[in-house]
Amino acid sequence: MNSGSLMSMPVSSVLKQKNTVILDQFQTAADAIASMKQNSTRAVLISDKKNEIVGLISKTDIIYKVAYQHKSPAKVPIIDIMSSPIISVPPTVSIADALSIMEKHDIRQIVVSSGPKVYGIIDREDIIIKIDRAVAETADAFKIDSPLCIMNPLASASLADKRSMLACPYCSTEYSDKESLSKHIKSIHPS
Repeated sequence: MNSGSLMSMPVSSVLKQKNTVILDQFQTAADAIASMKQNSTRAVLISDKKNEIVGLISKTDIIYKVAYQHKSPAKVPIIDIMSSPIISVPPTVSIADALSIMEKHDIRQIVVSSGPKVYGIIDREDIIIKIDRAVAETADAFKIDSPLCIMNPLASASLADKRSMLACPYCSTEYSDKESLSKHIKSIHPS
């Protein structure tokens, strides 16, 4: 997968946090910290008395609104430090559009929801990591030390379909490694 195709995928395809943590608005920053640590997450959602989502607390909120101000996390109600209102997108929105919304509103996380159903939270940093991996995989795929024409549609289709096999761009014979393919091309299809 390359970074371009990743950007057009729906946000539901990169949801890391399927079991989103939801805390009550009257819990404390200490509760939020414990939940983030226990669930390996950067943010938790906050609900009101009606169990409706009314806010979000991120690690950044804890750092700037509690730790930096030398407040005791056990004494700070999360309702006092949560970001509200939260911005959400439906699960069908593209990753590119979600990143654009995050940039426009200067936020790092965005809630993925449809009506009252919350699917999870996507984080800008997680998306950037996935894009970096896609770019690295694409770059690695093109590190070829010997002459090989990758413009042949049969070779490209074969690479995409079988991933572990390489196809000769001239006769479509399959090889498991680039050295064997290179030897084949040099001996059977010399320029």
